[in-house]
Amino acid sequence: MSIGAQRVMTLRTKKSKRTSGVDSPNTSRQTQRIPMPHNSVFVLGPETNMQWLHGVRADKRPIQQKSEAERSFGGERISLTFRQIGTFTDRNNRKIWGQGARKKTKSTAGWVRASDSAEMEAMVIAFGKENHQSEYDWQAEYGKGFDVINLVTNKKSKLVLCRDKIANLRVQLSLLEKRISYDIEEKSEESEKSDERRNPRHRSRAWSHGLSNIEKPIFQDTDEEALETEGDLAILFYLERCYPYETSKEPGPQDVNRTSTQQFSRAAQSNELLFAWQNLPSHSQESRSRSSASPDRPTSSHGMAIAELERDLTMWEGYAKESHRFITGDDWTLIDCAFWPVLNGIVHHWTGFKVQRYPELSAYHERVLNRESIQKLLEEEE
Repeated sequence: MSIGAQRVMTLRTKKSKRTSGVDSPNTSRQTQRIPMPHNSVFVLGPETNMQWLHGVRADKRPIQQKSEAERSFGGERISLTFRQIGTFTDRNNRKIWGQGARKKTKSTAGWVRASDSAEMEAMVIAFGKENHQSEYDWQAEYGKGFDVINLVTNKKSKLVLCRDKIANLRVQLSLLEKRISYDIEEKSEESEKSDERRNPRHRSRAWSHGLSNIEKPIFQDTDEEALETEGDLAILFYLERCYPYETSKEPGPQDVNRTSTQQFSRAAQSNELLFAWQNLPSHSQESRSRSSASPDRPTSSHGMAIAELERDLTMWEGYAKESHRFITGDDWTLIDCAFWPVLNGIVHHWTGFKVQRYPELSAYHERVLNRESIQKLLEEEE
């Protein structure tokens, strides 16, 4: 709707794939100019929007060359645009659903991906194609939806690394797989001293799943209201809540409950495997000096330690055999981020790991090793 001084709406046909780059009288683009006086309405339908570009250009002509309608209201104009909204967010811009989002209903709304630069770029590319191609396939470009609402973000999440390489790898792997931009900060000397004061080594500590919180990475999201999240598994579960992984099929209510239970259970089991490996006499002293394993948890004899590690690996071998591709099925999940760094450490540092004994785990390890996120992290280590 145009209110005030008259302006001209200019329409121009988009370039088609057949005529793109071709300049001849037979393929020239058409132009239409439609005067819009005071209180006029221009209705743009989907077919016209697909074939034509539209806009009101700035009128830089001298005032003497303008008509009376163009000079009315002091030459000022107000433009009101009415659109049919099909995509929605909650009042805090944290949840998103609808036609243009990945989740189509409010009951299944997904989390806004505030730091997903890759998805922002994909949406910008889709906009560009829509604006310049008349044979635009809306379903192919927009059908899956986007869970970003801002096209540009200068703010990145913050990750403070610790001395535990496996804890760091777990979190960094999850961030890369979820395409979340982040800056790395080293833990300050003052912060490390504060950790020692809170957790002096001579003090008895309760331990859970073989690990305590002596060494822990810290994650700060881009949301100003978000608190710091401490600890590798705590960060993994926070990221899964706010930026859940895509799945190959839409989960039902029972699937969601089953998945949550499995995630908590397997995450605990991945830590038990980590402790079993670090509990080996040949490995425990070195690993405890740079890891989050609690020295207060009772250790086992050499034979018992190996038996415990082999028992846990056999259990995970069964999981890998059932899952075929990733550790819990066809989709990459939080558990892959929790488990693979532990398996990688065992594969490279325990001579007892044999391909013949653990063929499924060996194949799984190699598949994940070739993922882009892993390759990037390994390159950064070098």
